[in-house]
Amino acid sequence: MLPFRHKTLLLLLIGHFCYSQTTLPIPTNFKKAYEQNSRDNSGIPGKNYWQNSADYQIKIRFDPTTRELRGSVTIDYRNNSPDTLTKVVFKLFPNLYKAGAIRKMPVSAEDISQGVKINSIYMDNQVIPHEHIRIRGTNMSVGDTQILPGQKISFEIDYAYVLNEKSFIRTGQVDSGAFVVAYFFPRIAVYDDIDGWDEYPYTGREEFYNDFGNFRGEITVPDHYQIWATGELKNPDLVYQPEFARRIHEASKSDGIIDIITTTDLQQGNITQKNGWNTWIFEAEDVNDFAFVASNHYIWKASSVLVDTLDNRRTRIDAVYNPDHVAFLPVINYARTSVSLISFKFPGIPFPYSHITMFEGLDAMEYPMLVNNLPFEKSDAVMFTIHEIFHSIFPFYVGNNETKYSFMDEGWATLTELMLYPMFDVGHPLEFDMGDMNNTAGLDQDQPIITLTPQLYGKARYSNKDLKPALGFLYLKEMLGDSLFNSALKFYIDQWKGKHPTPYDFFSCFNKGAGVDLNWFWKNWFLEKNLPDLAIGKIKHKGSRYSVDINKIGDANVPVHLTILYKDETKEIISKDIGCWANGNRSIHLKFRATKPIKKLILGSEFDADVNQGNNMVNFQ
Repeated sequence: MLPFRHKTLLLLLIGHFCYSQTTLPIPTNFKKAYEQNSRDNSGIPGKNYWQNSADYQIKIRFDPTTRELRGSVTIDYRNNSPDTLTKVVFKLFPNLYKAGAIRKMPVSAEDISQGVKINSIYMDNQVIPHEHIRIRGTNMSVGDTQILPGQKISFEIDYAYVLNEKSFIRTGQVDSGAFVVAYFFPRIAVYDDIDGWDEYPYTGREEFYNDFGNFRGEITVPDHYQIWATGELKNPDLVYQPEFARRIHEASKSDGIIDIITTTDLQQGNITQKNGWNTWIFEAEDVNDFAFVASNHYIWKASSVLVDTLDNRRTRIDAVYNPDHVAFLPVINYARTSVSLISFKFPGIPFPYSHITMFEGLDAMEYPMLVNNLPFEKSDAVMFTIHEIFHSIFPFYVGNNETKYSFMDEGWATLTELMLYPMFDVGHPLEFDMGDMNNTAGLDQDQPIITLTPQLYGKARYSNKDLKPALGFLYLKEMLGDSLFNSALKFYIDQWKGKHPTPYDFFSCFNKGAGVDLNWFWKNWFLEKNLPDLAIGKIKHKGSRYSVDINKIGDANVPVHLTILYKDETKEIISKDIGCWANGNRSIHLKFRATKPIKKLILGSEFDADVNQGNNMVNFQ
């Protein structure tokens, strides 16, 4: 039998679903997808859903001394769309550092370069004439093509560029012997059923949107360097000395922490095979990006955790960092805990990859099977570890468009900070600041969450793409309860893993997974610019019986948490979830019986958005 609270919630939601449905406005460029049944109004992929894909064979030679990267990439591309492609758009992300490129991030003058030098491009073994190639910033278009629906075509590109040294933006030199090398190869942009070609320029601030495919990377570096990358290392015995290959194998099945590379090993210098240069071969299937990191002086600790009890599959956890930076020491345990919690707590799906490497870099950024994190301290170390590892689910397992709608992954990753941090035994409380939300809501820079990420600027940017969606998900979780919320999220993940959902797919899919029409919530919290502001209104009491009005001053729906602080400093909390505003009411009435003399009433919890907290407290004499 359902508890009374759950019965009340269910009746409220069912009543809203049946009698006051809200229709979400759909942009016109989405309508063709629904008309052609590539997407379904229920939120699941349509019967004619399609997405293009590409397999990459990448061969590069990277010289850490000069930072020059020379390479070739063979791309086997499949046009699964119903359209004939008369051009192909490529992404040249290193051109962020090219002279004249559009940038939203500061770049050192020493890193301004000629960008990616394209030595040759072949399409199905035919050279592409120079006049058919147009490079503008980080986009390169190849025109005069005729790629028919269902056709497969191959590109071969020979290229080179110099990795940035002074301006680390998700990739570049960490120090003289450590490098994060990401977005380093020409890749075909996404062509989808919403926008056609993704021609948003990469400006350094917004993130990425990539198709899924298979990758083989052959990375040649001097033999005193080690490489960690997306995918499985296919030739450990050819690059490592036998003892280190053995340690890697041991760590892959051990609950304990294995020291694979120690400071002593670095001093002795007998870690890798002595060939002058070594070629490291990695392979990854069904991922949407490939990156690698390199170092000649980092230590390596590794362990593994069980992530799937059905087949006893384990994930290896790597922590690779400068031994002088002791703040990185606990990261191996934070990463172990994060992977385990993702697998068994939230969202409760087996971690999708066989390994994840935490590498000390100069940023906080995720790549498939890799995280580049600074040596954070205290709560930041835990929160950034959780956050970046959770990106393994969004956008790497479920491939949302980060460039346009970053809230679809950043919101979830930020939510995990709030949810999972208390499950870590770190000896200090969560240090979380609601100021970014409360101080920017309602400003002219504030925008609805659904606003395209490239259109977000200023003080409210972080709030709108990270914090505000995380709070919305948290309020929704409180309303639905853990079980129903997690069930709806798993349904969404299962429907869209390996695919490209839009926000409207997510909204409808979550509705379907929960079995509840939540459009009133999506509209108010995600599609509108509303001010969160609750206030304590009239208070009546007769003896120990109290009635308190809670008024919704702003238009944003937020939950109600009223703390009764008694004069003996004990507390009692009365809560109403966000569903209490589902019918458009502006006030609710809370009734309670005080068990002892009251000192004050305080409205709001640590995660409740409220721009004016001056009307959230009443003192009693």
